[in-house]
Amino acid sequence: MRNKRGDAIPEHFNSAEAAGEFWDTHSAADYWNEMGDEEMDFDIQKRTFLVPVDARIYLIAKKKAEAEHRTAEQLINTLLNRELAKT
Repeated sequence: MRNKRGDAIPEHFNSAEAAGEFWDTHSAADYWNEMGDEEMDFDIQKRTFLVPVDARIYLIAKKKAEAEHRTAEQLINTLLNRELAKT
């Protein structure tokens, strides 16, 4: 089925990039009648909490993490896991 622009949704995209390029230039609202319901199950194994951190502390962690080619989140989690292992 074609939308008002005349473009059909491809049966398959060759890559995530190709899908992204398509949807960057097309609106899902134009294809609403072609879209069906999908059933999904989620098995969440990990929880993440967002904690406010003083800007100065974050910038120090970010700078150190970048020097180690990691994210600030990875650096902070590593440091805290080490501390927890000591207890």
